[in-house]
Amino acid sequence: MSFKNMFFLPVAASLVMLAIGCEHAAVKPTEESRRLQLIDAYVENLRATFENRNYQAFSAAYLPGHTDDLQSVSKFMDSAESPHLDILIDRIILRGDAVDVSLHWELRWESEKTGLVKQRGNALFELNGKTDLHLQSIQGDNPFTAPASYRTSQP
Repeated sequence: MSFKNMFFLPVAASLVMLAIGCEHAAVKPTEESRRLQLIDAYVENLRATFENRNYQAFSAAYLPGHTDDLQSVSKFMDSAESPHLDILIDRIILRGDAVDVSLHWELRWESEKTGLVKQRGNALFELNGKTDLHLQSIQGDNPFTAPASYRTSQP
């Protein structure tokens, strides 16, 4: 038996045994990681319903009692063509049932009067709930309302 074979066979056998014997238990997500995934999905749902101009689904998930904002959003959805909203979550802070989601966003859309328009901002979404999330307030720049200059230029 050559030196090459004496070295190769034990190494090969060890690798086969390692591959067969190394079964890992599935990683179970923690309650906190599941909650973070739920928060991310909630924000993504808001973004998608807004971008798809699905007013009924959006208004059901939006701030309760903010009819002025919802009227502004409805007018914007009617007048803006092909809105595209990008959201980047910067930080999520969990405080019991309260959740703060700090994010950056960019909104692009077209209209007959203004052509392509871009708007950027930073916002803090204040959510409440552990499994059934509700948007309580939006601090900073609201990504769902068009700037005042755009609103006044529309009929």
